[in-house]
Amino acid sequence: MNLDSVFETLGHAWHWLHDDENNRATLALIASGGVAIVGFLWKIYTDKPPKPTPPGISKDALPSLLKRLTARRNLRAKEIAEIGNVFSDPLLLAKYYVVPNCQHHNPADYHEDEGARSDLRTPFFDYISKFLEKEVTLRNGGHQLFILADAGMGKTSVLMMLKLVHLYHFWRPEYDCLLLKLGTDTLEKLRLQQNKAKTVLLLDALDEDPTAWGRFEQRLSELLLASENFRHVLISCRTQFFPETGSDPFRNPGRVTVGNFICPMIFLSLFDDKQVDEYLLKRFPLPWHRLSFGQVKANRLKAKEILAAMHSLRFRPLLLAHIDDILKSSERKWNEYTVYEALLEAWLLREGKKLAQQNIQPLPSKDDLWAACTVLALHMQTLGLQEKTVTQEQLRALVGALPAIAHIEHFDFGGRSLLNRNSQREYRFAHYSIQEFLVAHALVAGGLDKQMKTVPALKQGDKLRATDQILAFLKCQDKIAEGLSRLDFQNIRMEGLVGWHFRDRLQDGSLGPVMNIIPGGRFLMGSPEHEAGRRNDERQHEVEVASFAIGQYAVTFEEYDRFAVARRGKPKDQGWGRGRHPVINVSWQDAVAYADWLSALTGEPYRLPTEAEWEFACRAGTTTPFHFGETIGTDQANYNGEVQNS
Repeated sequence: MNLDSVFETLGHAWHWLHDDENNRATLALIASGGVAIVGFLWKIYTDKPPKPTPPGISKDALPSLLKRLTARRNLRAKEIAEIGNVFSDPLLLAKYYVVPNCQHHNPADYHEDEGARSDLRTPFFDYISKFLEKEVTLRNGGHQLFILADAGMGKTSVLMMLKLVHLYHFWRPEYDCLLLKLGTDTLEKLRLQQNKAKTVLLLDALDEDPTAWGRFEQRLSELLLASENFRHVLISCRTQFFPETGSDPFRNPGRVTVGNFICPMIFLSLFDDKQVDEYLLKRFPLPWHRLSFGQVKANRLKAKEILAAMHSLRFRPLLLAHIDDILKSSERKWNEYTVYEALLEAWLLREGKKLAQQNIQPLPSKDDLWAACTVLALHMQTLGLQEKTVTQEQLRALVGALPAIAHIEHFDFGGRSLLNRNSQREYRFAHYSIQEFLVAHALVAGGLDKQMKTVPALKQGDKLRATDQILAFLKCQDKIAEGLSRLDFQNIRMEGLVGWHFRDRLQDGSLGPVMNIIPGGRFLMGSPEHEAGRRNDERQHEVEVASFAIGQYAVTFEEYDRFAVARRGKPKDQGWGRGRHPVINVSWQDAVAYADWLSALTGEPYRLPTEAEWEFACRAGTTTPFHFGETIGTDQANYNGEVQNS
């Protein structure tokens, strides 16, 4: 028995008695029966654990799991270390874990501060236990479950908790459990796994699987086919990364068709206020003695006050896990960007103090540490199809360009660190969204050109891979991110980029034309035979277009005249007016020269769009003569309607 565990339980009992007005009346009774309560607590900590069951987990098992993890750390030391290397600290997870709810419908389909519009909203472990208890005979996808949620919602955590329950003998011994981070070697590991029919397979982070980028549907089919002989399969993925697939033939909620498989699908719900309070009770337990009682209670009340100001963000488990860092921030206007900024600020201040205690010379400033972590994030975001870790040798290779990176090796990689290092001395951020924030921060805060010179791939002209979370961070900022042109949007869905634009800066500091991002794709170019006004030489054919950016408006006199004054005379406006009116009386050669001028003054490759790019952008995914329908009217364009109708 662990004495600290007894004190912790006494603290919980004291909180129950002191915080609730209805329970304070019992205080005198228990005060006179101290021996009885200690005896009761002793019984709690010495009771026999529940009997092993088929695969599954219940909320009631969590206290017993934490006891076993604490008391028997050496029992599964190797497996626990492996989980910590790939994911995060299992003991820290179990200590503060709060069971999330789940639902059939995507929580992002309605505002997060509204009530859930779902036919199902139930504790996740209740749902998953019923799923794992089912014996499946038809291998058509019914035993392969997708777990979807946004960043920081606890997808990895639920899989880790299932694995821990298996490791500490809550399941009958004939059942096995395999937890994997999806990657290039996954299919081979599945092939080598023994006794698949008795193994529960947990596959984490499809959105971070390097072999899925650009080929989600194919990767899904590979995984479902390779895992169909396992007892049950759980695959986690960010909602935005999950490809668009068909609903099942009966249009049932919570089911999805992927190729020949009809699979169940569940979304993790945001925490509700009760779950937030449950986490705060675990994070700030009232002590069993009064020496620090007041401070702990004050911290909990302050945490509640800050979380209330954060609105829907308070319901994300990742942010709750770092509430102690948020407590130290003076920020008052909370959004995803400012929350992550506060987390990074607090973490790097903490690391700076620890480096000073190590007598590191020269001692880096907070800005030095920001720059070091930013360069590391930028480098990792360019790794393409490689794993999202950096070896110690790769880290040291970056030091030549930015000496401050050397300080990363001296960081404290304990439980609250936002950067982890495994036993192979490979580095990765504690959560992928931390890496994404650092990329977004570099785009917003400026100075990206200087940082890019230290990243080999960016020096060669490669772009940073865009993600939905990077875009979410950028959307939180009022100003346009001038570095948006540095991103590769190949794997971002069209609807995720509606309204996204950027402006490059010219050498004199002024801004170039507004450019809209068009993600690449395939479309049918040309008009169908029945379309009015179709030319006889047209032939419809499928064309694939890479991602590009195109001007939001036709080039204006205002934009073109800057070039014309520098290079040639201004064109005449025919009395229509200049300023924001579209430029006229320019030749194709003039247009090419204007694009070349923009390229020279921005350092970015401007050119005229190809015919395919122009039509792809104008169609915007539609097949009608105009993107807004079959016909055009004077309320949609400036023209003489009487002439057209005559």
